[in-house]
Amino acid sequence: MQEIIFEKRISKGSRFNQIYIPKEMEKSLGVGDLVEVRLLQKSFQIYYKNQQKLSEFKEYLITGIFSALIPFTEIKSVFIVGSFLDEIAYNDIDLVIISEKEDLEKGIETLLAEKFSQKFHIIALSEEKLNSLMEKDPLTCSMLTSYASNRKAGLNYKRTIDKAHIEFLLMMPEDLLELNLPSKSFYDGIRRLITIENFLKNEKIDRKIINNQVEKAITNKLFDKIKSKGIITQEETVHLRKIIKEKLTEIKRLLDGQKR
Repeated sequence: MQEIIFEKRISKGSRFNQIYIPKEMEKSLGVGDLVEVRLLQKSFQIYYKNQQKLSEFKEYLITGIFSALIPFTEIKSVFIVGSFLDEIAYNDIDLVIISEKEDLEKGIETLLAEKFSQKFHIIALSEEKLNSLMEKDPLTCSMLTSYASNRKAGLNYKRTIDKAHIEFLLMMPEDLLELNLPSKSFYDGIRRLITIENFLKNEKIDRKIINNQVEKAITNKLFDKIKSKGIITQEETVHLRKIIKEKLTEIKRLLDGQKR
């Protein structure tokens, strides 16, 4: 934390930036005395969007993260997103960092992991890149429908259908039709497809809503298995691939219906 020290003469009045002296020190300090003020601990306000107030422990952890990132003066904003916000058993803490310097991920991940003994996943974006993604990228929009941040932010953008970008996002789920990948990849793929479908239909893409739709599409028992990275049977794989095929067909139909 940057050391902040300044001198101030004690005065009477009601100015906004006055420093109040404890009553028990009135005999020791008086008007005209020169005192030194030193910042010992920075106080942070947490700004929430579509998110209930977190537990005392999580808020303590978040303010600690904000404090640890103070030396990175190139950082404009920090957004805490993902499962950490609403799940007790989260795997890691997801951070979206807004900075003109976009190669900060590895250094910050290492710093925070060592300081807090937690796993972190960092995405660093310039403000220009974030603005572009918030218009055309369903995954970024969904990720930032709820967050805890160190600053107020307006992240409401006009929806733009970029067919080439959507087709790029479909490549990962399409691979699941041919490749034998871990069960968690099927969860991520179906979640991605439902998010894209809702985006194209101009329906809600809030994280909790998408999760509920994924669970409904997969069925409860299998949903819990693949989300926890359990091993799935050949029969279950066939079922998941059927869901992926249906979603891909619907998304491509929606894309073809867009005005060119």
